[in-house]
Amino acid sequence: MFLRLVYVSNLSDDVSHENLDAIVERSRARNERTGVTGILAVDDRRVLQILEGPPDAVQGLYERILNDRRHHEVVEIDRRIVDARHFGSWGMVRRSMVDVVMLAMTL
Repeated sequence: MFLRLVYVSNLSDDVSHENLDAIVERSRARNERTGVTGILAVDDRRVLQILEGPPDAVQGLYERILNDRRHHEVVEIDRRIVDARHFGSWGMVRRSMVDVVMLAMTL
């Protein structure tokens, strides 16, 4: 049993797309250790992220995101328990917003 959590937020002005690439790389390693997988979509300053994994790990990560000054206006879109991961082999990757919307339609 896994928790799938979807949220949107806005990036702070001091976060560049280059910074974001580095953040994704660091997050990938940390998330791998905690069993969290998912996908990150960025459209200018707007972020949509889908997180999947053990409920405690996903909840802990989401709480860190809520307190992260690089995000503001964080809004949880969906939270549900799922039997299987949709992004299990993805680790954590960055994709375009259109790609993520298309993927989300298959969930």
